[in-house]
Amino acid sequence: MEREYPQKMFWLFVLTNFLFHFFYLSVPGIILCIVGIWIKTCLYIGCAVLGLNLILSIVEQSRIRNAAVSHSENPEFNELMDAFCSPDGLQAVGKVLDEKIKSTPDDESEKGKDQ
Repeated sequence: MEREYPQKMFWLFVLTNFLFHFFYLSVPGIILCIVGIWIKTCLYIGCAVLGLNLILSIVEQSRIRNAAVSHSENPEFNELMDAFCSPDGLQAVGKVLDEKIKSTPDDESEKGKDQ
């Protein structure tokens, strides 16, 4: 079965990368654009920095998408990515993770039984 990465999630994660992963580019770019209201050179530099930030965010998310849709030798990763690429998306991932948590024994309860 061929996995299809959700388009909506791709752009949501590009936005997340734009704001948080490349934070060192987004903040100066925004500040330069604000200063660019009065100084046109700063506006052009700020737009260039934000454009670079956007390109890097799309490239990074494309690499993540390619890793997610390709099949891995790790069956747990494949199970999570099959759930994520399903129509339910994040809800299906939540269900898979809940099942994994319930199936693993609780370390704290085992420590209490041994004492």
